[in-house]
Amino acid sequence: MTQTDEPLDKATKERFQRDQLRTESGLNHKEEYAAEITAPSPPRRIQYAEPYARSAAASRNAQSEVSDEEIEDLVEVVTRNKAVGYIALFVALASLFVWPVLLGISGIVLGIIAIVMGNKGLGSWSIALGFIAAAAYFLLVPYYG
Repeated sequence: MTQTDEPLDKATKERFQRDQLRTESGLNHKEEYAAEITAPSPPRRIQYAEPYARSAAASRNAQSEVSDEEIEDLVEVVTRNKAVGYIALFVALASLFVWPVLLGISGIVLGIIAIVMGNKGLGSWSIALGFIAAAAYFLLVPYYG
């Protein structure tokens, strides 16, 4: 200890520690919080992707346009696929009430066809309901006594 250093009293030490903690923890009232208050800036465009976007747009323009007949064919195929899915779901729901084995297995088969045709949601529901109906029938038959 040198002669210029004077021991601090207890209150001064506590005040110094409290101020140090406020400064280190970010609770100092003199700090600027402008970054938290300002509105967010709009996202920046990625500059290095522009050549790729231009080449993709050029290749799309270079291709021939889709004809009306091709669009009608695509709409017909999508409609047919949805119809198979809804029929499969209807058969699977009916199997819960009438002829569970026959309609349950039919619902499973139609559900598989619907999945193959691209209608995964209705197909998987049809398979699950058909399986539940057939399995419930075989589990409950012994109790009909």
